[in-house]
Amino acid sequence: MKNNLDPRVRVYSVWVPMQGGAEKNVAEATATVPDARVHHFWDDAGFTLRTFSLVLGLPPGRQAWDVYLIYGPTTRWDETNPPAPDYWMHQLKDVTNGPFLKADVLADHLAQTLHAANKP
Repeated sequence: MKNNLDPRVRVYSVWVPMQGGAEKNVAEATATVPDARVHHFWDDAGFTLRTFSLVLGLPPGRQAWDVYLIYGPTTRWDETNPPAPDYWMHQLKDVTNGPFLKADVLADHLAQTLHAANKP
C-alpha cells in the first residue's frame, strides 16, 4: 500500500479465526495495515474461508485465508458467491493452482489493473 498511493485502490481485509485468532485480536491486527483505504472486517463464521476456497478452486479441505485478490473497478458481487478475481496470490502451503505471494509481482498486477482502468 505504501508504494501505491492511488486513491482508487480499496482494500478489504477480512480477519478470520485461523491460528487461534479471535475477534479480540482484530484491533491489534489492523495496525499492521495502517492505511485509510483499508476496510477491516471480522468473519467469525468463516464465510470467506469457505466461499473463496470454492471461487479460487482450492483443493478440498483447504480454506482461503492469507490470500490476496485483485478485482478491476467494474467487478460486481451480484451472486451468492463472490466473483473470481482478475488476479490472485496466496501464502498457502501445498497450493499450486495459484502463485505464491511475491509482493512486487502483486504490486505490478495492481498497477496494470489501475492502468487498464484508465483506458476508454
